[in-house]
Amino acid sequence: MSPLSVCVSLLLALAALAGARPKAGLEQKCKSGPVDLVFIIDSSRSVRPHEFETMRKFMIDIIHTLDVGMNATRVGVVQYSSQVKNEFSLKTYSKLQGMVKGINEIIPLAQGTMTGLAIRYVMNNAFTAAEGDRPNVPNVAVIVTDGRPQDRVAEVAAEARDKGIEIYAVGVARADVTSLRAVASTPFEDHVFLVESFDLIHQFGLQFQDKLCGMDLCLESDHGCEQICESSPGSFHCLCRPGYTLNEDGKTCTAIDLCAEGKHDCGQICIPSPGAFTCGCNSGFTLNNDKKTCTMIDYCSFGNHSCQHVCVSVLNGYFCSCYEGYTLQENGKNCQMIDLCAEGKHNCGQICIASPGSFTCDCNDGYTLNNDKKTCTMIDLCAEGKHDCEQICNASPGAFICNCYPGFTLNEDKKTCTMIDLCAERKHDCEQICNASPGAFTCDCNPGFTLNEDKKTCTSYYFLQKDCCAYLINQCVSFFLYYAVIDLCAEGKHDCEQICNASPGAFTCDCNPGFTLNKDQKTCTSYQCLFFHTVIDLCAEGKHDCDQICIPSPGAITCGCNAGFKLIDDKKSCTNIDLCNTVEHGCEHQCVSTPGSYYCVCPEGQQLAEDRKGCGTCRSANIDLVFIIDGSKSVRPQNFELVKQFVNQVVDSLDVSADGTRVGLVQYSSRVRTEFSLNTHQTADDIKKAVMNVSYMEKGTMTGLALRHMVENSFSEAEGARKNVPRVGLVFTDGRSQDDITEWAKKAKEADITMYAVGVGKAVEDELREIASEPLEKHFFYTTDFTFINQIAENLKLNVCAEESQGEIEVKDPCACDSLVEFQQATMTTLEQLTRKYILLSTIAVH
Repeated sequence: MSPLSVCVSLLLALAALAGARPKAGLEQKCKSGPVDLVFIIDSSRSVRPHEFETMRKFMIDIIHTLDVGMNATRVGVVQYSSQVKNEFSLKTYSKLQGMVKGINEIIPLAQGTMTGLAIRYVMNNAFTAAEGDRPNVPNVAVIVTDGRPQDRVAEVAAEARDKGIEIYAVGVARADVTSLRAVASTPFEDHVFLVESFDLIHQFGLQFQDKLCGMDLCLESDHGCEQICESSPGSFHCLCRPGYTLNEDGKTCTAIDLCAEGKHDCGQICIPSPGAFTCGCNSGFTLNNDKKTCTMIDYCSFGNHSCQHVCVSVLNGYFCSCYEGYTLQENGKNCQMIDLCAEGKHNCGQICIASPGSFTCDCNDGYTLNNDKKTCTMIDLCAEGKHDCEQICNASPGAFICNCYPGFTLNEDKKTCTMIDLCAERKHDCEQICNASPGAFTCDCNPGFTLNEDKKTCTSYYFLQKDCCAYLINQCVSFFLYYAVIDLCAEGKHDCEQICNASPGAFTCDCNPGFTLNKDQKTCTSYQCLFFHTVIDLCAEGKHDCDQICIPSPGAITCGCNAGFKLIDDKKSCTNIDLCNTVEHGCEHQCVSTPGSYYCVCPEGQQLAEDRKGCGTCRSANIDLVFIIDGSKSVRPQNFELVKQFVNQVVDSLDVSADGTRVGLVQYSSRVRTEFSLNTHQTADDIKKAVMNVSYMEKGTMTGLALRHMVENSFSEAEGARKNVPRVGLVFTDGRSQDDITEWAKKAKEADITMYAVGVGKAVEDELREIASEPLEKHFFYTTDFTFINQIAENLKLNVCAEESQGEIEVKDPCACDSLVEFQQATMTTLEQLTRKYILLSTIAVH
């Protein structure tokens, strides 16, 4: 038993002496040290009023024996029945008079007996810092009861004892000994007291008075404890100093070796002491500030290593190292750069630039480094077109010199050339007409004259005639030939190799620039053949400024135009032929020109009649239409905006609704992306807004992949395609596909999808025809320029009238002929008719 227990038992016993408060001369106080003491008083209805007064007197007598004060013994009182009431806490009173007054003012509760509830309240409330409980001060509870508890006490009492509360149980009259033992601390003989009545409560301490105040066996006996002896009433027990543990014999002690038990956190070495330890380190390491972990000694940090580049610490020493691209010298400290250029360990074509352990290649002036970053190629400004020579560019590394073709002379700017015009310089002997060619000339005669065999002089037809009739016939024929424009060159009635110059009823031959007429006055020989034995094709070399078509000739070029265009005055640029303003088109409402053709359009809400000129009302059909538009890099952003306008122009002609026409949009480049499906939008305005929000993809042109996506996905029921509704696909592209289109173009048609193909610019017409459904003239459209696609949109009325699109009226324009032969044939038909008329007139005039 602890000194505190002895003191409490002693106090209880002293209070019992004489059954009343001791006299002043006999009063003794326990000086065992500070205690936090709480009385737990049973005030159930079984405790009669006079019995409760006896209990009140009992408490007052006990506290008179205590050394009461905030720094000595603190006292609190709790009464309980069916509920718990805190009468005053440990911090309420600091003087004896206040405690006595508080005890005298207690009014009994007079209900049940909830002893377990009272113990829990004391444990959770009375012995708390908020109520005055002090740390490291013993907690003692004295329970006084007269009956059996009406609730469970064993568990809550055990919990209280585990928290360090020492419990004394005093039972009166009807109290249950088993319940008292369940509540009290051990040993029970020191903590459980039982008396027959409240009147005899003062007697419970008399039987233990000798035991409580007996001798101290630690001082008055041979206790045998090795280190510490602690007395208890009538007994003692041995203890050990901190860092030691009591052995099984209960007397001797053994030092606690935390290192051996592994109860330490040293990084390397654990040095034990009784109940404690200190940490140490192995050789070459030093203990860190946390006194637990170790760090290897950094010999490099001492600053005396003399390494040129890097010092590397190791256990009990250091060594030197070099940066990448350097090698350590024999002295183990200095470093030298690894020069692969100097060692010849490189593969540069011209210049090697060394860096530590590596190199880069470079080139001499006038050369450029190739993609392999090793070899060099001469910078050929002539081949790259980075020169301003008019005719011939002679390249040297990173520079060039201009020259001219034979028959031309270099101007003072050293860039442009001027043709040597012997006619203009009057360095010729032609009698009448001199036709200049570079550095040469040919002679010709005025109308009514013929060139003599000397190819210089001319003779009149009149002087060749022998009589008047012949003269009149000659004049008439000359008149006809002159005014009827009988062109032997156009009729092919000549044997010129290159150029035929027509005159009335005759012709002379000439050669293209860069050629000279041979002595037979018919065939030509190239200047290049004469001087360089090669023909310079300026078109193939890209040395021309033709807008559309470049027609090469040796050392020179002429420009031409695509079908539907004509050459303007600069002989380089082309302009569209506006057939609507040059032919009788017959359109009822409006004529729209296209390159080489035109078509008619009608007001909104009307459709072309069968003659493709008149307008009328058509019946609208419902279709599922999917646009497949090319978003490749070659389209370019500004043209992509025109493509979106094209789509919306077609949508404007459609009767869009959930039950009418549905529209979907797919964009493709190197991959395919559904912008919106057939069931996404149900109004034309929503579709047009979605179209304008489509972003440009760029990259490649995988038309075949896009067709596959359309067949497998776009016309599925999941994306809004309907049964028994015509399916229409419209492919728009500006270039050759980078994958095969044959398989999926065929499968699209096999899936009953009506395919339209619209091509612009560099689109391959053979691919477009393979995509388009039959007949091609209704489903295939092409234009050379993005600016004309709005005209195609006008011609694409997919809001079908009997599933027909607008047709075109093809009017063959002579300027749109595909070849010179075709042009000549078309022209000759007209000339032959005129010739017949003028021959008839001439015959009549002669006669």
